[in-house]
Amino acid sequence: MKLLNRLLPGALLFAACSLSAIVNADEFTIENWKSRVEAGGNMDHYGRLYLEFLMEENPVSGGGYGIHGIEDDPSWYDRRLPDVSHAAAAEGMAARKFFLEKLDAIDTKKLGRPDQIDLHILKNQVALDQLQETHLGTLTNPLNYVTTLGQGMSGLVFRDYAPIEERLRSFGARCKATGKYLEGVRAALSPPDVRPSLMNKTMTASRLGGMTGEGSLYKKTLPDLVENSGLDEKTRAKILEACTVAVDDINRFALWFDETVAPREDGEWRLGPELYDQKYKLQMDYPLGPEELLAEAERWLDQKGGELVSVGRKIHDEYLADEIEAGKVKKAADIDDQQVVKNIFAKMSEDRSTTETLIADSYAMADSIISFVEEQNLMDLPPASKLRIEDIPPHLRGTTVAMIATAPPFEPHLESVWFWDLEFLASSPDFLKEYNRPALAMVYIHEGVPGHFVQLEYSNRFERVIPKVFWNGPMVEGWASYIATQLVDVGFTIYPDDPVGHELQQMVDDKLILRAIINAIIDLRLHRTGWPEEEAVKLMIEKGFQEESEARGKLARAKLSSVQLATYFAGHLAIEKILAEYKALKGDSFSWKDFNERLVSAGSPPFFATREYMLQSGR
Repeated sequence: MKLLNRLLPGALLFAACSLSAIVNADEFTIENWKSRVEAGGNMDHYGRLYLEFLMEENPVSGGGYGIHGIEDDPSWYDRRLPDVSHAAAAEGMAARKFFLEKLDAIDTKKLGRPDQIDLHILKNQVALDQLQETHLGTLTNPLNYVTTLGQGMSGLVFRDYAPIEERLRSFGARCKATGKYLEGVRAALSPPDVRPSLMNKTMTASRLGGMTGEGSLYKKTLPDLVENSGLDEKTRAKILEACTVAVDDINRFALWFDETVAPREDGEWRLGPELYDQKYKLQMDYPLGPEELLAEAERWLDQKGGELVSVGRKIHDEYLADEIEAGKVKKAADIDDQQVVKNIFAKMSEDRSTTETLIADSYAMADSIISFVEEQNLMDLPPASKLRIEDIPPHLRGTTVAMIATAPPFEPHLESVWFWDLEFLASSPDFLKEYNRPALAMVYIHEGVPGHFVQLEYSNRFERVIPKVFWNGPMVEGWASYIATQLVDVGFTIYPDDPVGHELQQMVDDKLILRAIINAIIDLRLHRTGWPEEEAVKLMIEKGFQEESEARGKLARAKLSSVQLATYFAGHLAIEKILAEYKALKGDSFSWKDFNERLVSAGSPPFFATREYMLQSGR
């Protein structure tokens, strides 16, 4: 799973969010902003100032936070695309350097503990953004630019946050700005020493094609929305004309990219240990360093792998009795551990969805999972009607089978949207074998209830801006992994009437834990060493029991990103450690409901802050 709300930096300002506007957009200048930074204030104020800067730097990302305009112009940000010129990039880097120096000068001894934590989070975020621009190639990554453009358009229409007529006018304005935006992108990518990796180039070309192909946002969604809107004919025509030009601009850019950038020598996708460790420190903000996390992951790999095999041997002959009698498979005593597990998952894979039924089947999982959480009194739940499930937009296809865009922090009343990448899943029959019905239930738990959807509903209630907006990746991904395991541990199964139903569900959960463990291992090894790619695939297939398509899809994702794949296991591990301490602290008064709700009620800060909050407030 990959979170959508923070794919790109964003910001807030504003009337619709119960936050007063800090400055009118027409008055914003870097010098004006710097003077307000110099004036100082509390940490919440500094957080808002940085978010304001980010919003001016990249207006597109505001939709993820529920920010669309300013006090006297509610669509100010919705109408704009980023300025990606060299001058704007230089100004942005200088502004970050200035802001970080001001934060470094704050006397932490004069701050209360919550402000000290907020200052730490904000400094890490600014430093990470700085590292991305100066050493990690954000400004020369074509996939970033294409994703920004895709988000800029799809973000205007996939949630009903404002009247459709208002959003379509913004769509037309962004279409009109597309040509200039792509000119800036072309300038950024033109130097011959800009050499994206092969995977980066491949995904960029694929997403560009998906943006303007038949059935795309421009070719189908937009015309349908315009036709059924209350806009007058003249306005409709202007919007459609501007977007026709935008499609031509995108297609011309795609041709230029294919002819100019794609033929260049492939760049290196591995970060190397120095850069990886710098990024890890800032992005993870985690108690363990890379080598320590790798050691824990390898220890868990052996432990969880052993548990999976043990459960498999226990139920193999009973579960596959018919197949054994028919001579299709051998008894467990006559085969090795790998084959025992493969036999069980092969049979489980027969009970699976198709790409045509997957979304409906995902919705159908909801009732039994929600009922189980309520019956076990694991935590109070928001209404699941706020969770929508649909096919992924074209500009996000090709890297992960499922992801979620949770309700924005400053529009918490809106829906969360869970995406399946149906085209990606349809590319190989192996993918759907991974998503048998027990596995589908675990994905619903992870992405939806009581995973990310529930977690971020709780997080959106938190009052402090900085930890609510600048999520810690291990905390977010760790929660979804941990809570799925908790449900299975207390008895959840999709097969309640099957004598081995719980063991089957446990095997699926063990396999998903193994996947998270291996995610961390391959990310750490691939980016920090020269570990061969095929060794990563072999590990996923042999130790993780993954289908080959799933393994190669994860390899592609590891080559497009760094550090994020380590967050699942890292977060799960940290929560398990806090859980053990919390149980010891509470003794007989411990309850799952109390622990779970506390854990997700303080925003999504790094684990040192989460641990302090849990163990101090739990006394």
